[in-house]
Formats: sequence, C-alpha cells, structure tokens
Amino acid sequence: MSENYRVLQLTDMHLYPDDYDDGADTIKKLVEASRPDLVLLTGDNVFGKNGEDLKFYSDIAEYFSSRATAWAAILGNHDGEFNSTDRKGLAEHIASLPASVSEVNAVGKRYGNFFRDTPFDGVAIACMDSGNRASIFERARGGFRSPYAALTPEQIKWYLSRAAGKKAVFVFIHIPLNEFENGYYLALANCEVIYGAVRENISSDGSLRRRGDVVCSPAVNTGFFEKASAIGNLKAVFAGHDHLNDFAVRYKGVTLVQGQRSYSAKNKAYGFVKRGFTDFSGGTVLDILPDGAFGIKQLFLKDL
Repeated sequence: MSENYRVLQLTDMHLYPDDYDDGADTIKKLVEASRPDLVLLTGDNVFGKNGEDLKFYSDIAEYFSSRATAWAAILGNHDGEFNSTDRKGLAEHIASLPASVSEVNAVGKRYGNFFRDTPFDGVAIACMDSGNRASIFERARGGFRSPYAALTPEQIKWYLSRAAGKKAVFVFIHIPLNEFENGYYLALANCEVIYGAVRENISSDGSLRRRGDVVCSPAVNTGFFEKASAIGNLKAVFAGHDHLNDFAVRYKGVTLVQGQRSYSAKNKAYGFVKRGFTDFSGGTVLDILPDGAFGIKQLFLKDL
C-alpha cells in the first residue's frame, strides 16, 4: 500500500471549444507534475452545445485511463447551462466514461453525490453537487447578497448517514460554504492563514468592484458545516467557484480550502492580470495518510 493517497483538485476551467486543446494540455501538465491517485474536477468544467463538450470529457477520460488514474467531475453552477445536455445528462455521461469513479446518485435534483473510499480503512472522499441558483425565497432570506444555491437538507441527511462511522472524510463541492468567509477573516486576524488570500470582487486598489461578497457563498446557510463537523470526522472541505480566491484556513477544527482556479495557459490572465494580481492559476494537491492526517499544497502553472 502507498504511504499516502494523493488527490488533485482542478476547478473552474470554463473550457469552450476554442480552449479544448489548451485545456487538455493544462490538465495533462498538472497531472504529470503531481502524479495523483485521483483527479477531481470540481465544477464549471467544460462547455459546448453540439456534443463537443461530451466528446472532450470522453477524450480526457481516455487519457486518465491510459495512466490508470481515477477521476471524477462534479457539477458547478454553470454546468448544464452551456452544455449539450442538462445536469443529469452530464452526470450520467461522466459516470459512464473510462477510469471515472463518478456516480449519478441523485439526491432530489442534485446529481453526482457519492463517497469514494481511499485505500485506508475508514478514510473517504465525499463529492456533492452544490447546485446552481438559489430560489427567490432563499435570495430574499439572504438579503439578496448572493444568487447561489446551498446544499439541500436532503443532501445533508444523505451525507450524515454515509459519513457516520468513518474515521476521516474529505468533502469536495463547487460553491464554498458560508463558513469560508468567516473562517478566512478569523484566521487572518489571528495570523493563522495556512496559505493564500481573498481577492474576489476586490480591485487592485483594494476597493470592492460591485455589490457582493468577497467569498461567493450561498444565499442561505442550510447548516451542512455545523452538522457535518459535529460528527468529528470531517477533516477538510474543498471548493471552487471563486476564480481569484485561493486560501486554506483552519476553522472550528476543519480545514477549509478554496482551490486554485485551473485556467488553461490560453486564458489564465483572466481576472488576475486585468485586476492587477499575480497569476495563481493551477491545481490543489491533497495528500492523505493512512491515519486520516493530511497535507495540502498549491500547484502553480507558472512554475511548471
């Protein structure tokens, strides 16, 4: 058995047909550099309206299969909006491909919820569909600060039933939990940020660009973090969605990780250069040890 189990998180590639070749090269470069056991694409992955998006998934699945590397893709808020099929169809296609460990497993109208056991006893990965748009009632409850959906009560119930009895669980979603912002600023105030920074909706002069949050979390907090962390085995939550944020902090005993935005070389300047920030696009590496202990690190495309 390996000394550790390595997961590579890639997120928010936003690949359109003109970007596919460059996007595939980016994925391969990050995989070759990190040599993971599992690759997770955590939302807003690949777009296309004439079946080319589905073919891209099929092509990249062949690459993973050739390397004997397991992979999965969970859905972001834009997946299904700019695709050849809806969210359910995307989840079904991804689950059917070579080397894919994705499961459709619908919980309500959320697709791609599944647990993946690591080689270590009681240590698991949990992937969940965090949805797309909040209802108008949820937006009103949140003061119209955010348009984004949250994990549903049905998903939380499903997670709690599956997580019970596990030694350690690492959760991957697209839209960051509401606790991410408080967690970041609390860690910042205590000089305890593990790495990274918040930049979303902030201009290079430090001012807010528009009305909105610096962490784009759901309109309402449905209580996932509180209930999941109460079990005592939730080790970390990894999210995507926010293109310019890339931090890791400890909050109430759980590590919250805002994954690196996995821009391809062709479009990596989006946001970073235009807003006066250094380009931090790349991937996030999670190394899990047999006892559930773990390490995380950033992987920057500019360094490869």
